Amino acid sequence: MKKFVRIISLVTVLALACMIFASCGKKSDLASVEEEGKLIMLTNAAFPPFEYLGENGETIGVDVEIAQKIAERLGVELEVVDMDFNGIVAALASGKGHIAAAGMTVSEERLKSVDFSVNYVTSAQYMIVPADNTTILTSADLKDKVVGVQEGTTGDLYASGEWDGDFGVKQVLRFSNAVEASTALMNGKCDLVIVDELPAKLIVAQNESVLKLVDTPLTLEDYAIAMRKGSDLSKIINEELQKMIDDGTVEDLILKHTAVQ
Repeated sequence: MKKFVRIISLVTVLALACMIFASCGKKSDLASVEEEGKLIMLTNAAFPPFEYLGENGETIGVDVEIAQKIAERLGVELEVVDMDFNGIVAALASGKGHIAAAGMTVSEERLKSVDFSVNYVTSAQYMIVPADNTTILTSADLKDKVVGVQEGTTGDLYASGEWDGDFGVKQVLRFSNAVEASTALMNGKCDLVIVDELPAKLIVAQNESVLKLVDTPLTLEDYAIAMRKGSDLSKIINEELQKMIDDGTVEDLILKHTAVQ
């Protein structure tokens, strides 16, 4: 019996030692940024004015300039990784980036996998419909409709009945970005598109002869920068972001990048 107890104790000690060594061997996000000399931002460059491709093919936008300010505070370069929006949270959680900035809404589901900074933009989901539409006016009118969305977004969750209840949507067509969804609408492949406020307004402004915005918002939500759970970058990010909110920088960036669309 004593020999059995000693074996159990030895196993316990070894297990604890492995946990300690594993923990010690894991770099903090701040240490990783400093060692690599860069802050890696994950995004999806198809969400103007927050992130989109510039004339030279580089990713620009509100979120990119915010992240650049944070990188400067850290004394490192900014590296922007453009990827499918639906995979950003998983990629961040697995350590493929230090932050994610992609017009990302804070939600209970995402908070299970990542942490968020202070909120820096309040937004909403809107419906884009054909210019001659007279029947799709409220969420009640979604019943039996084919809805286009950007996969993995709040609009996707809303149309799917996971955000605010089931509206009896006939089908949800998922696209890699809002522009593709809106193109499908113009081609008659869906009845409407649900997308975030500013991208929705920009899309309609660029296609006002064939599309229009339903004035009533479907949701109210907040954007924030995502980080890995327990990231030690949070203090610096929140301080820098709050400063940009307070001095009007965030608002100026939104106006700047909306104007160029």
